[in-house]
Amino acid sequence: MSLLVFAGQPACFKTATGRSKLDDGVVISERAEMFNSTALVNSKVGQLQKGDRLAIYHQAEVNGIEWLKVQKEGESKVGWVEARHVVYRRLLDACLALDQEYAHVQPQIGGRLKRETRLRVQPRRDADVITVLKSGTEFDILKRQRVERRIAVTDETEKPGADEADVKYDSWYLVRFPEASIYRIGWLYGGSVELIEPPAVAGIIGGGRRMVGAIPFGVTLDKNGAALRNYFILDKQIFSNDPVADFDRIYVVRLDAKSGNYTCAYYELPVRGMYPVAYQNDSDTEARFMVTLLDKNGNPTQAEYTAALVNNVWTVRKGKLPAPTPPSRKGKR
Repeated sequence: MSLLVFAGQPACFKTATGRSKLDDGVVISERAEMFNSTALVNSKVGQLQKGDRLAIYHQAEVNGIEWLKVQKEGESKVGWVEARHVVYRRLLDACLALDQEYAHVQPQIGGRLKRETRLRVQPRRDADVITVLKSGTEFDILKRQRVERRIAVTDETEKPGADEADVKYDSWYLVRFPEASIYRIGWLYGGSVELIEPPAVAGIIGGGRRMVGAIPFGVTLDKNGAALRNYFILDKQIFSNDPVADFDRIYVVRLDAKSGNYTCAYYELPVRGMYPVAYQNDSDTEARFMVTLLDKNGNPTQAEYTAALVNNVWTVRKGKLPAPTPPSRKGKR
């Protein structure tokens, strides 16, 4: 775990140097320059490295750029650094709590940012921002959450009543970053996220559909002796009118060693499936996938899919997970 945790401290207190400290922080960029002022003409007074711990004394916005007045732990020098290079202690603590809450959730598919986007501690537009990520940043998708968003109406003459409010929804992705990241997890607005199909099976699902999950399992040697994975694929119609379900088809593909092409091992359509899928895929001969499916009434049910290597061919079978045992009744009848 690479998140840094600080001991709890008051929000503002006097340091040994007599300065009032707003908070603690950590440098999240590989390098960050520290300057003597926020003026256009300033002098460099130091350089910070990723992971450096800081005391934050002041916050200011100058010409559209947010600055922090900081002091590196163990040093006396104080200077200004652009806020984009630093994350606050309280946000790292929230990030750590989130990481612990979802530690059991496994990656569903890779993702990449289409534009610069804020990483938030909760799936809301007004939630605290952990950091701002650059376009092209990659990560693992853990789950999707659909969150109600009420449209703000500025014209009072068009403002609906409380029972007529125009309700829309945002989709958010919970994502996880590599171990080396200072921040390991957070929420990203779905409209900024591009899902990445694994290169080996890119385009295999056909037109009009979107791959939303691709979980590798097992290994098959192709005709050249290269070891390639098989895939438990989740996908959905691009223009689906079901905003609740994360996927509407389960499509399992296996590599045919003779031809070197992927072929269908299992196909189920339609389904109403939900993230995240739990799985055990570390065996060379068997893999299990626990999937949440919605029944016709929208209630969640659990199904287990088992992929097994039988006579050198991967096959898949579906079975329902046993229902929870009802609590025993005690006392007289």
